[in-house]
Amino acid sequence: MSFTDIDTACAAFAQEHAVPGLAAGIVQGGQLVHVTAQGLADIEGARQVGPDTAFRIASMTKNMTALAVLALRDQGKLVLDAPIATYVPQFAKVPLPTRDSPPLTLRHLLSHLGGQVHDDPWGDRVLGMTPRELDALMADGNLFARPPGVAFEYSNTGYGLIGRVITNVAGMPYQAFIARTLLEPLGMTRTTFDAPAASRGDYAWPYRFDDGQWSRERIEPDGEVGAMGGLATTVPDYALYVAFLLGAWPARDDPEAGPVRRSSVREMGLFHAPPFTSDPEKPAPPSAYGYGLNNTADPLLGRLLHHAGGLPGYGSHVLMMTDHGVGIMAFGNRTYAPMSSLTARLAKIVHPTLPVRPPPVASRDVVRAVEAIVMAYNAGRIETAKPALAVNFLPDTPARLRDRELAELKQKLGEGRIEKIDGIHALSGRFTLACEKGRLAGTVLLSPEPGAGIQRLTFNVEE
Repeated sequence: MSFTDIDTACAAFAQEHAVPGLAAGIVQGGQLVHVTAQGLADIEGARQVGPDTAFRIASMTKNMTALAVLALRDQGKLVLDAPIATYVPQFAKVPLPTRDSPPLTLRHLLSHLGGQVHDDPWGDRVLGMTPRELDALMADGNLFARPPGVAFEYSNTGYGLIGRVITNVAGMPYQAFIARTLLEPLGMTRTTFDAPAASRGDYAWPYRFDDGQWSRERIEPDGEVGAMGGLATTVPDYALYVAFLLGAWPARDDPEAGPVRRSSVREMGLFHAPPFTSDPEKPAPPSAYGYGLNNTADPLLGRLLHHAGGLPGYGSHVLMMTDHGVGIMAFGNRTYAPMSSLTARLAKIVHPTLPVRPPPVASRDVVRAVEAIVMAYNAGRIETAKPALAVNFLPDTPARLRDRELAELKQKLGEGRIEKIDGIHALSGRFTLACEKGRLAGTVLLSPEPGAGIQRLTFNVEE
């Protein structure tokens, strides 16, 4: 990949969107391979953004909060579907919005299905909420806009409540638990919830731009609900976390090496909320929220896990291409700077240079099935493969029709031999036959019965 192109794209973005300073990083192969640092961390003091300058990353905090919850779940200390009141006793007095509402659960809150109102403008200004103020919000606030489990609505309040759950279950402030569980094991020494303390070092001051004038935003203090968006970090620090997350793909037999199970990281990225709707005139790739991460199936870039962050004075975004093991992060110090536009731009620069991860190795059952298919193809009789067929195969498509298909394919392509077999999973695979007059591709799906018979077989002549 061209790092010069990445730097140029970052500079153009900063100029287009009037961002005083930004830092961006590319993670590949488990390592931070490039950092772009441009512009000013301190306009008044003319201090430049450097590779180690810290930025507030706002709601990018949410996936770390979600992972902390899954760590507690993996330790057997909480259940995602238990009522929140199990872990936050005063919540038992919070009235549900309707008599038929289900109890509010952690799973609801993690996926923004809790029924709380979308609260970005308000939530951004209350990071410093005290424990007593959160208690008062539970006692007297408007915690429900609709019943839990009805619809997706992004809620900072919901993640603030998750922070209280972590504190109560872990027996320590959520900040300490996240530090002990994730930050310290990963070596993230410059990452903290205490942004005021971070600001005493190499820190990007927060700015807004009104009427052609820059002014500093207040640095919101750390508080009881910072689990929704309070972290400050640097590109090298956050790259350690991104590399850890990407290391969960693909699923494999290797020993666990991270602070949380790989399966739990993958679980965090699944669709847990209803898919986002798109503008019919501007169709978008399928997307939905998981636990602290958005999941998008992009036709060009593959599976993407991503999340934005915005606070007064800051904008941030992380984008992970799990099919390629690549992560891109970008931080800016202007209020709600649209850093997702930059990560998308950088992804399109990086993508053409990336090798696609090889498909899974075909299982023995898939190899055996393909070998039987090749024998039937060359013989022109599907019953040659009968010992490898599932009970539904011939009743679904009679042998005479299968034989006709084989005969037509062989007449067009000639004898065939296996060129390659790729796994889709343990009971499915794709294969290619090198024939005398061309190539024949196919897909096989096996049954769950003992012996894993062929339940479906499709062919496609490669032009």
